[in-house]
Amino acid sequence: MDPLTNLRVVLVEPANTGNIGAAARVLKNTGISQLVLVNPTDKWDTLRTRWLAHASGEILDSCQIFPDLASAVADTHLVIGTTHRTGRGREVISTPRELIPQIAPLAFHHRIALVFGREKDGLWREELIHCHHLVRFPSAVLYPSFNLSHAVLLLTYEFFQALQEAEPAPPQPLATAEERERLLNHLFGALDIIDFKPHNDDPANFSRVVRRFFNKIQLDKRDIRVIHRVLGQIRKFASRFPHSSSSD
Repeated sequence: MDPLTNLRVVLVEPANTGNIGAAARVLKNTGISQLVLVNPTDKWDTLRTRWLAHASGEILDSCQIFPDLASAVADTHLVIGTTHRTGRGREVISTPRELIPQIAPLAFHHRIALVFGREKDGLWREELIHCHHLVRFPSAVLYPSFNLSHAVLLLTYEFFQALQEAEPAPPQPLATAEERERLLNHLFGALDIIDFKPHNDDPANFSRVVRRFFNKIQLDKRDIRVIHRVLGQIRKFASRFPHSSSSD
């Protein structure tokens, strides 16, 4: 199998139709065929889009549309987000050249999503939680601002180059993004049942910490089943006792 067929480029709410066409042209030249748009403008497929795509019309023709990032990456096994900012919620950041050689071998047997945010303000915090890795492009300026299609080129070309020499990783039954999300929802639900109180009583920050921890781990389907079983036992045990309210 050509590993490039397992790569999916996801553009979240692209505002400039020209960038969509230019991204399609980049995909054609780097051997990637899957383009996904999350909540694009209704009139994204314009003459300008087609003109900038230049001989990449089949990529636009097969482009998939999703209402949100979670559904766009649900069936993928690894989600790589891009950001030009640092700070809270963006703690684990690599450069493409650091990260891609490590994960390129997975592309032979697993689906990988490469996610790009809005031209104006990138990926929002609620979208970052769906990314297992974050990459930031090195720049000669302190606050880089790459054009969307340029960022797509930088990341996809690094994958194209790395896959020319990569050896396939052994096939693994890795969990999909959707399966990982169901596990996290089960975990947070079980913690709620036992009235777990996070540090500083800040559930949102605790959720980010837990997600960051799980994003460091390659979970396969067996791992998911085991953890679900443990959480099921916790819920079963907790059901034997009345649930205390915070006011008790």
